[in-house]
Amino acid sequence: MRTYLIAAILLSPCYTHAQSGGSISGTVTFEAGSVSAHDATVHLEPLGRTARTGDDGTYRFDNVPPGKYDVVAHVHFFNDEKKLVQVTAGSNVQVDFHLKLATVRQEVTVTASGREENVLDTFATVTSLSGQQLTTRSNASSLGELLDHETGIAKRSFGPGTSRPVIRGFDGDRVLVLSDGARTGTLSSQSGDHGEPVEAASLERVEVVRGPATLLYGSSAIGGVVNVISRNHELDEHPHDGLRGHITALGGTANGMVGGNAGFEYGMGSYLLWGSGGSQRTGEYSTPIGKILNSGTRMTQTSVGVARYG
Repeated sequence: MRTYLIAAILLSPCYTHAQSGGSISGTVTFEAGSVSAHDATVHLEPLGRTARTGDDGTYRFDNVPPGKYDVVAHVHFFNDEKKLVQVTAGSNVQVDFHLKLATVRQEVTVTASGREENVLDTFATVTSLSGQQLTTRSNASSLGELLDHETGIAKRSFGPGTSRPVIRGFDGDRVLVLSDGARTGTLSSQSGDHGEPVEAASLERVEVVRGPATLLYGSSAIGGVVNVISRNHELDEHPHDGLRGHITALGGTANGMVGGNAGFEYGMGSYLLWGSGGSQRTGEYSTPIGKILNSGTRMTQTSVGVARYG
């Protein structure tokens, strides 16, 4: 009798834990309602979880603790749509979105507060570039040229391959550059003839934080923070079934620029394999009075990895 009683006591917490979570699922379509929004981003706040829609526009969050949450659907050039939901133990909440084309876009981005927030609700001035916005600028040879002409951002350049962003007039070590959340640690903040080892064609997203929130990153970020995200799995928290990839090529005449980049992701079940590589070079920068010596650059990068999603 004691044996059965102990087993019941030990198993009951596990059963309760298994039944304590719920799920949220739904479909994201465009305004007409008949066109599915493929690869749309759906955020679950304040848990900070992210899902991407499939070819049929569906998404799903599993193991969601009971409580109230904001579910936000986001597609570039469309208005974000946010809905408040209540999740109970063992329930499946259906939340569908119908996005409308936007004139003034409302974005979801990662800010200095450490979690995903709506740009209109955050206390920091944030610029976020991703998707089609980066694709149209894939010919940029460096980080400064990629962000040039954004609001409040200019570039400092000793040549096309060494340009660095200047944020609200702040330059050098007053602008902190991060790669996937880690400091790049280069000498570009100290000297104009050094560049950031960032290949613009391989980036998934670029985030720029300005204003008082930059003080959370330390005194070297008083002018602003630029975070480049080069790995898609840093944004997604679920595997991708099947194969996806990209190929980019670029070139220029004034500086003899040539380069290319390619990458792939292959998902099977809970496993994900990814890899990317590319190379870019620029010759000496040509001007009407001759070439600028020591302005040429060469950069090569490769990465490969495998992950299992629990």
